[in-house]
Amino acid sequence: MKIELYPKNILEALWKKDKKWFSDGNGQRPVCLRCGNPLNDRLMVNSLSRHAKIYICQQCGSDEAMRDYGKAVMPFENWYGISDKRFQELQKSKNPMLTTRCAFLEIFQNPDDDKNTRKRPDSEISYSRSDYDGYRWWTTWFHCQQEPTPENLSKEIDRFQNALFCMPEFKTLGTMQNLCTFAEPVGDSEFNLYSETLHLYIWIRMLTQPRNYNLYIHYYKK
Repeated sequence: MKIELYPKNILEALWKKDKKWFSDGNGQRPVCLRCGNPLNDRLMVNSLSRHAKIYICQQCGSDEAMRDYGKAVMPFENWYGISDKRFQELQKSKNPMLTTRCAFLEIFQNPDDDKNTRKRPDSEISYSRSDYDGYRWWTTWFHCQQEPTPENLSKEIDRFQNALFCMPEFKTLGTMQNLCTFAEPVGDSEFNLYSETLHLYIWIRMLTQPRNYNLYIHYYKK
């Protein structure tokens, strides 16, 4: 299993196609995937994005630098490349994607629950809690059902968990903190991402304070 970061991975795939123009010159000159303005016809005159393996125009390069300094990074969801027709085609990937948009909000909404006594969704199978000690991640698992988890779901959870920690964005607490720049903010130090597999909805909760449990991953049966 390979997990993709939406829409960063798709934008990088688009750039791989556009970059060929600088070597073969076929077709129309590519535009900046960040703003939509034409790129310079000399590749190295353009700017390499600070947040993706994509060359962007000089103006966007300067804007990224200023936004980084002010800690106001432009989300990938606001990039011009998302409007590209090719982007829609590349969304058909079968790999799980991490996204800032939760597609399963209904599992958290139970009209019979009191706001002060709201329980975890009945569909939650298990969750993991991880902390980073400066060298590696340490993970503890919690089972949420009375019955044993079916083997196919256990394997699916294991594959997702292993694939997540293979991502460069989750290599260390520092790389996860960088990823939080593009995640859904809950507060100053808490951020969310969401995903799903064939049989699971997944909520990834990230806390950036050091010396704390930094990562919770919740698994819900579809």
